[in-house]
Amino acid sequence: MRNIVIHGHFYQPPREDPWLELVPHELSAAPDHDWNERITRQCYAPLARAPVVDAQGRLARLVNAYAWCSFDIGPSLFRWLDGHAPDVAAAIVAGDRESADRLGHGNAIAMPYHHAILPLLSRRDKVTEVRWGIRDFRQRFGREPQGMWLPETAVDDETLTVLADERIRFTVLAPNQVTAYPPFGRPGRWTGSGRELAVFVYDGPSAHHVAFGGALDDVSRWEANLNAFPLADDGGVSVVSLATDGETFGHHHRLGATALAALIDRVSRRDDARLTNFAAILDTAPPRFDVTLIAPSSWSCPHGVDRWRRACGCRYEPGTSQEWRAPLRDGLETLGAGITEAVQRHWPAAGGDIWTARDIAGPDLTGAPQLAADARVLLEVEQHALAMFTSCAWFFDDIGRLEPRIVLRHATRALELLPSADSARLEAALVATLAHAQSNDPDKGDGATIWRRDVLPDAAGPAHLAAALGALRELAPAALDDWHMPAHDWRVDGDDIVTIHRRTGGESRWHVEPVTLGLLAIHADVGTVPATVARVVRIAAYPEPIREALREIATPMVLEATLTPGDAAALSAGLLDQAAARGRALAGAWLLVARDGLDDAGIVVHSVLDLFDLDAVPISDAQRADAFVRLTAQPMTPMREALAERLGIAP
Repeated sequence: MRNIVIHGHFYQPPREDPWLELVPHELSAAPDHDWNERITRQCYAPLARAPVVDAQGRLARLVNAYAWCSFDIGPSLFRWLDGHAPDVAAAIVAGDRESADRLGHGNAIAMPYHHAILPLLSRRDKVTEVRWGIRDFRQRFGREPQGMWLPETAVDDETLTVLADERIRFTVLAPNQVTAYPPFGRPGRWTGSGRELAVFVYDGPSAHHVAFGGALDDVSRWEANLNAFPLADDGGVSVVSLATDGETFGHHHRLGATALAALIDRVSRRDDARLTNFAAILDTAPPRFDVTLIAPSSWSCPHGVDRWRRACGCRYEPGTSQEWRAPLRDGLETLGAGITEAVQRHWPAAGGDIWTARDIAGPDLTGAPQLAADARVLLEVEQHALAMFTSCAWFFDDIGRLEPRIVLRHATRALELLPSADSARLEAALVATLAHAQSNDPDKGDGATIWRRDVLPDAAGPAHLAAALGALRELAPAALDDWHMPAHDWRVDGDDIVTIHRRTGGESRWHVEPVTLGLLAIHADVGTVPATVARVVRIAAYPEPIREALREIATPMVLEATLTPGDAAALSAGLLDQAAARGRALAGAWLLVARDGLDDAGIVVHSVLDLFDLDAVPISDAQRADAFVRLTAQPMTPMREALAERLGIAP
């Protein structure tokens, strides 16, 4: 019997901003809102219902590929799936349970909590990442993990010692990461510091064939290649395993989920091969062949782990410089050391050992509800300090990409939560180092410029939330109790709005003065209490969940007042989309102005413009020209001037 293991490593970085914990709109993922949404549509969701087609191209059945393939899911991706694609998250867990029923062991293996390069972390941070990863796995799959995937398969002896200490039985490495490996795909045995761990070395050519060599374009050939591996002649097990990014199946290769389903169907009908997982093999084939690491090493950098700390030569685009990698790494490592020193200095004695508390509390702080507020804030700092080292920031070709901004956002949030004297000192050192990280795009500048221009503005998220809550309070006060945000609760206290961060319990008091010309507050003047300089927050900057609340309440009211009966019927029947409805509503508002006069009906025009602003959609040139003609015919009044200013015209 030939044992076949296909392992998919599924991962996306923590795209949520660290303040509101909402994923910003990522324009490069268009037409989707962000890359998580796009890849879920292309890959994660199709794999949960992968189509098996017959020889005539007709759908024969659907398979849950997670029930047939070994896999790991990055906790940051799983957290996003929980909130945005819960059916996919449920299918993943169901696939693990189905495989456990069939094989005696589930297909899922764990992963450290953040996708950080473990050999580049301290022993203490390695322990936390592994323990948090185990904790997340246990909560999701309801069992203890037997295996753990290492981010980028990056490994050294200390990393495997930590895994063994935490009772992990095995990990998976690439062929270039050990000096020699057992025959017939069997597990090897690593020993170190009195510990022992099984190591599966996947077949490099098979993995390359799937990721880059066209295996998914010809499933018959793929199946033949897998079944060409020699069977053991010593009576032992024969294993052929491959590992690749899970995104290969649908995102990197458009019909990847269909190809994988076809292979699953073919192998499941053979009597000389079976799809299985590493834990099931380990039960029948304990490791007897000693392996020695080439360390530090990884599966995606032939220079060890240099891709995540210096210009090693690994790149996608020829001619680009990666000299920015070293200052980004150096700046964040210096910041991390400074955060550690500050957290230890401010840690309350009543909190016990800080590192034990961090491990127990977990990234969501639910493991330490008894800790005082100051201790919880410091643990929140630590969570963001660990997230600063998510590996994607260094993997690609430029510091101006999305991924470096993700880690810099976490650095910003960690600094914000520290006492101000520590924060100012550490931030100055970080920015000075980032100034040496030059983008390949002259328009993007250096890391310090990116920090100030592209990262620091995200810290205004809580102010944007307060402004949006003020707008919602103006429109429909009762709705404040019906809408929720990922990171905050809130309450109205007199004229002020108080936001409460859920994990730390920290409260911020805001004074909000909404400015309403039509139905909605198109912007709000927001400042903290005690008074600080107020900022103007426009409607397009309101957090999307609150804008959705405003949209649900305001749109029917505005359309009812402005659409003709025919247009209203067409909208109800689905024959008129929202964009067309807004245009018809604006035309209807001008008809009301013609009938009732600008002073009486101008507020209706403002209300329709509110809908445009709510969706951040500008009115067309034709609509602006029409408004110019209509307003020019009106006498000069405050209403005419207000509409002209809002529309950007001078009648």
